[in-house]
Amino acid sequence: MKSQDNNLSIMDLPSVLTHIFERAEQPLLPEAQGPLGLFARYLRRKPGRGLAVIYTVDEVHSSHQAHTSDPHRSVSLTLDEQALEGARIRFNAAQTEQTSFEVLPSGVLRVPDLGISVQKFPADASLPALTISCDTTPQTPLFEALQSAARTHLQDSAWCLASARAIPVRYKPGNRCVIRYHLQLEHPTEHIQRDLTIFGKVYADPAQASDVQSLQQELYDEQAKSGDLPLLPRPLGIIASLGLTLNEAVQVDKTLATDERWTILRTGVHALQPQLERGRGGTITRVVIPEEELRLTAQALARLHNSSLLPNKDAPRTGAKEAKRAKERATLISGRNPAQAQRVQELAQKLASRLESLQPDTYRPAHGGFKASQLLFHSHHVFVVDFDGLCTADPALDVGYFLAYLRPSGLWYHRPGMRQWFEAAANIFRNTYSQTMLNYGIAPTIIDGILDRSRLYEAALLFKIATRRVNRLNSPRAQELSAMLDEITACLVT
Repeated sequence: MKSQDNNLSIMDLPSVLTHIFERAEQPLLPEAQGPLGLFARYLRRKPGRGLAVIYTVDEVHSSHQAHTSDPHRSVSLTLDEQALEGARIRFNAAQTEQTSFEVLPSGVLRVPDLGISVQKFPADASLPALTISCDTTPQTPLFEALQSAARTHLQDSAWCLASARAIPVRYKPGNRCVIRYHLQLEHPTEHIQRDLTIFGKVYADPAQASDVQSLQQELYDEQAKSGDLPLLPRPLGIIASLGLTLNEAVQVDKTLATDERWTILRTGVHALQPQLERGRGGTITRVVIPEEELRLTAQALARLHNSSLLPNKDAPRTGAKEAKRAKERATLISGRNPAQAQRVQELAQKLASRLESLQPDTYRPAHGGFKASQLLFHSHHVFVVDFDGLCTADPALDVGYFLAYLRPSGLWYHRPGMRQWFEAAANIFRNTYSQTMLNYGIAPTIIDGILDRSRLYEAALLFKIATRRVNRLNSPRAQELSAMLDEITACLVT
């Protein structure tokens, strides 16, 4: 809906993007046989960081499903903070047609006077190494690095890389991109060939890539020396100048699986989904809890918390930092939900006060973003990935983070079986974590303190979950927010 001054709405942005590409004489999809459409698949509005929208380009009459995850069909539009007033866009259609644009060296199309940038994958003004990280042409630095990584993984320097293919699998414009590299290798002395998969991750900040990879290597080496299977995939190298890290792909060992679900690689999001068995009339007859997966996860977290690694130990991630974030999130939520603003602010102030006063027995290595989406399960093992947030913190942070995100979305709508599933799953996780920490020689009183403090971190992360509708500019849902606030309240009284 347009305002009275004819300023644009979010629904008008696809036409803005299309028009800029037309002015630049750059076709969005050269191979298209029919009219094109832009189909939004990601939208975020964060204070101080503007608005970002990612679209999939496809023919209007196609099903779109086959291409929604194909980054090569991805185009994005970003609006600087200067172009926005809250959720309102400051400029109108005539301005977008008349204002000059420029083509940046990265391939990004920029309208500087209006604060508009549009880009077609792999062009990315804030991720300039992305294009090079997708170029697997022989003799390039990437090609040589992939060959070196393969030799490290296979523990044989004779292997030669014959060809490589880059497939982007997870892309966050301006921030990072995960790339799957399919390698074809040849062994000149044994006259054999084999395929290998390696994962790469390109960062906007090369210094961050180096820091993360260095910490992962240190953690992996420590885990390997213990004699147990390391809890993270093996780091295989880095192209520091590109900010591109290389790591092994988790391989499934079907010989270790005792039932079918362990013969395939599963993400934590899939493995930790609630399952309900129903009888006649839809009556729930059994709530299925992924007990082994939860125990493996708790054991892996306890292993991490007993590592000797202490990243940035002089600046730990404290309760006070989480308190500040909780209050900022509460302000966002209140702005979009005025009817519940008073309750939101009261809970946030109460939570912040308690977080600020926390005094953990000791700070330990922490993942910093420990949730189901950072887990991979196979062959009765769990692997933890995405250590970008690795830090020194109260271990209660990770416990609370996991439990906050373990809550199924059906819980916010009081769907049958969801409360029973969550409480049972949370108890298995807590009990296993507690027992594993005991096995490491941690005193029961210290473990109890971690679990008690984790309730406050749960509440803080529930505020983060509640901001998702705000950041996506979704319409408020009073029932959903009310249920989340009830959960936060419960965390504060136990």
